[in-house]
Amino acid sequence: MSNFFCYGWRTKIREMGTRIITHRAPPVIQTVTRNGNNSGCTCCCSCLHLSFLKTPPGLFKIAEVVLGSMCQSMMMNFGTGQSQIIGMSFTSMLTTNSASVFTVSLLLLCYILSETSNSLIRSSLFETLFNFSVAFSYCSASTYLAISVNLYLYPLYLVTLGFIAYPAMIAAYMMGFALGVIHAVDAYYCYRHYKGYR
Repeated sequence: MSNFFCYGWRTKIREMGTRIITHRAPPVIQTVTRNGNNSGCTCCCSCLHLSFLKTPPGLFKIAEVVLGSMCQSMMMNFGTGQSQIIGMSFTSMLTTNSASVFTVSLLLLCYILSETSNSLIRSSLFETLFNFSVAFSYCSASTYLAISVNLYLYPLYLVTLGFIAYPAMIAAYMMGFALGVIHAVDAYYCYRHYKGYR
């Protein structure tokens, strides 16, 4: 498939053997073989920057969104009924996770939709400070939740048959620790990018 750049409705072709058919719809690329036959028709959207997802920052963002969503689901499905028992640790972890997943999802959407946003935001101090603060928040909230779960839910787990809130909350705070580490490593890469190391 050829590389192309769209400037409004004008298109510049970089390789021979490709025709662009433009109407009022987005451009359609047809690859033509040497003997003139069409080898296929593929619709392209030049506004997406999907190559970001293959880079280390893109993989970090995907891991943060997936693990954060799993942690959120675990806490909402199994921890809500136990929130009165484990107290503020549940609220702390839920707030940290919700804010992190929402912000990372917005950043990922911006990076996919705009290559300019990717270069501008990643080269600013915002993402470095955001990742450091989220890493610290995840580690502190996970530690608080781990203490509360082992102090208050473990005795209930020993005496109650089929008490699944305890293993679910263990999984939630373990994912929280993993997310803290991922955000810390992402913050390190953001800092290197901010300082000009590629």
